Amino acid sequence: MRISEEIVSLCSRWKKGLEGLSDNASRISYMKQELPDIMADRTLIRGILSNIVAGKDYPDIFYATMFDSEIILYRDPERLFSLRIYLWDAHEYDPIHDHNSWGVIGPALGDLEVINYKREDSGSRKDYARIVECERNLIQPGDTYSVLPLNAGIHRTGNPNDQPIVQFSVYGQKLTDRNYVNTYDLLSGRVSRLYAPPVKKSVIAHKALLYLE
Repeated sequence: MRISEEIVSLCSRWKKGLEGLSDNASRISYMKQELPDIMADRTLIRGILSNIVAGKDYPDIFYATMFDSEIILYRDPERLFSLRIYLWDAHEYDPIHDHNSWGVIGPALGDLEVINYKREDSGSRKDYARIVECERNLIQPGDTYSVLPLNAGIHRTGNPNDQPIVQFSVYGQKLTDRNYVNTYDLLSGRVSRLYAPPVKKSVIAHKALLYLE
């Protein structure tokens, strides 16, 4: 799979910039300055979308991700960061969830809604969280929004518009060894684990083996 030379060059520059930073706040600040460059590049965006429509090898839309709207454009070999694109249909939202890392997100096409939640329970009950909505933000094309890891960044994103959205996201190095994100049911308080499909199959197979034994 041949990755766009422009994306490789851009991500190589980002890598050098991120390597010199020692905390997440600085990394977020750096990417909030850098991400708008790719969000404004209509030629690059048109090329990515055209490749998808034509069924080209890059980007690989068949690579399993946690969210249906998500496509990985670049993953740093040392897992320092990844660049992803999200394609939202009209009025499509993801579930309420957290992240394993910091992130910077923003739309290149269409307004992106970000709904934030805060956790009000002690965390002592397994698979339960009492969360309440605390903030709504409408992010316009060219603007960016920061995502915080774990309980500090429980949120939901999506498309409040009648037309599709193209969103770019950069996520940093994982802070935990989790291979899932938590999703939250606002009414029941239930916390569930969301895996990428291949990982989910492996987890279920492991549980089945234990049951057989």
